[in-house]
Amino acid sequence: MVSNLRRLCLVGVRGVGKTTLLKSVLPRLPRVEHIVGSAVLRELAGPDFVRFDFLPASSKVAYRQKAIVWMERRQAASQRHLLCDGHTALLDESTGRVESVFTASDCGFFRELILMEGPEDLILRRRQGDTSKRRSLNPSVIAAELEAERRTAHAISAQWGLTLHSLPSEPVAAAERLVEILS
Repeated sequence: MVSNLRRLCLVGVRGVGKTTLLKSVLPRLPRVEHIVGSAVLRELAGPDFVRFDFLPASSKVAYRQKAIVWMERRQAASQRHLLCDGHTALLDESTGRVESVFTASDCGFFRELILMEGPEDLILRRRQGDTSKRRSLNPSVIAAELEAERRTAHAISAQWGLTLHSLPSEPVAAAERLVEILS
């Protein structure tokens, strides 16, 4: 039954190392299905995805609600715990501000958040090394993104009663803590 299956969202700024961390631990967690939040949105939005940041807020929310339905169906079919990686806050490139992107639907769907943080200089180096993705290299923007992600994750967990887990910034310790959370 789906009701006793867990629904977790690993959140952190772009470049903090979520994907690298997940690749290191998922082979040890056969009862966990990993979903990349942006990949689901990309699939659902189709050609609109390339301009997703510039879509009206109502369109973004509609796509995110469709993503929730998609994940509910996926979990019902797989009968596994669901771990999505994503963000609670993102840089709005049209305004230059960091804004909350976690919707009420997201808050109602996920039961646990896992916050991954890291040092600004490490995130900057990772972003500089991965030119395949568009991400700010401005240290003050990275600092603002980290603060917004942290603040939003704490606020969401308090307001919606979600369990909030935090990972240590050291990679090996973060991997062990994530396995502990998901086991």
